[in-house]
Amino acid sequence: MKTLHNYFKKESVEKMFICFADPHFKKVNHRRRIINQSLLTDYAYILKPEGRIYEVTDVKDLHDWNCQHLDAHPMFERIPDSELANDPGIKAMREETDEAQKVIRNGGSIWHAVYRKRNPEATEVLSEALEWLK
Repeated sequence: MKTLHNYFKKESVEKMFICFADPHFKKVNHRRRIINQSLLTDYAYILKPEGRIYEVTDVKDLHDWNCQHLDAHPMFERIPDSELANDPGIKAMREETDEAQKVIRNGGSIWHAVYRKRNPEATEVLSEALEWLK
């Protein structure tokens, strides 16, 4: 993932889906999680303004971790569920992936969140991002 920006041009990706990622339960392996502060900066680089990150998991602790890091990053904001009522991406990741179907068959729970990249032209967001990177 650290070389992601070598494969995608700046602001060329509209949507990213992170579906049922390995939770890396041991604290020593948390740095390997697919959502962390340094990787979020790479994701922000390749996402278009208003681009979206969709995340879904059946591990509540990982969902909380993902949301905590996305909430803390100055380039992302959570999209309220009320704005996502007709988003086909939600249905696809919660019901149509192999892993989601396995969780549903086993009676497990699924958590999801969708975040949008803030428009970098907003000066307050840019100043927050620069402050965060220091």
